[in-house]
Amino acid sequence: MKSNLIIRVFFGLMVITLGGVLLANNLGVISFNDWNKFWGVFWGGLFLVAGLTALFSRGAWIWGVLLTAVGVSIGLSAFDVVDINIWKILWPAILIGIGLSILFKFNPSKSKKSGDKSREKIAIFYGEESRPKGDYDGGSLSAVFGGVELDLRQAKVKDGAVIDVFTFCGGIDITMPNDVIVQNEVRGFLGGSEDKTVPDAKAKKKVIVRGECVLGGLEIK
Repeated sequence: MKSNLIIRVFFGLMVITLGGVLLANNLGVISFNDWNKFWGVFWGGLFLVAGLTALFSRGAWIWGVLLTAVGVSIGLSAFDVVDINIWKILWPAILIGIGLSILFKFNPSKSKKSGDKSREKIAIFYGEESRPKGDYDGGSLSAVFGGVELDLRQAKVKDGAVIDVFTFCGGIDITMPNDVIVQNEVRGFLGGSEDKTVPDAKAKKKVIVRGECVLGGLEIK
């Protein structure tokens, strides 16, 4: 299963839950007042999923540990198991992560060679760059409080390639060669995508870009 699919599924389920609770509450079916717990589960779960995803991503274990710890702390605080102000630990945790990344040189955006053929790119609180060479038949890009840059100008993009994207408070930039036509199927929720590509008149190959941009953006050029 693609890592960005895990984040997307969790976020989608939480949005559905929020809508269902609001609808039932407005219709008088239930009387829901535990919003502190709901948002604790939402934000805690989001950080936890992001952290677990980072733990299994090459070169991102530091962020994985920190984000997982933040997510667990938010959840425990929401249910009054511990008394923690998340804003008092979030930004210090981010600073610690940046410091450790610098100290141990675990900079995810530099950990892969520019010719890396990995199809999955995940950026959580950092930046990820990729310039694949050779055949490229698609992949997945995720940006959660971070950014991803994918440059395909040196790659041989196959016709019908599919790129799955997901952003949450982050951004993704994709640079395409001029011999492909982009079919943009990305949906935006308080975010959006922009296609600035100018394909050559003889271009016939098609690349499908699909996914969601939530409080974030995608630029294809």
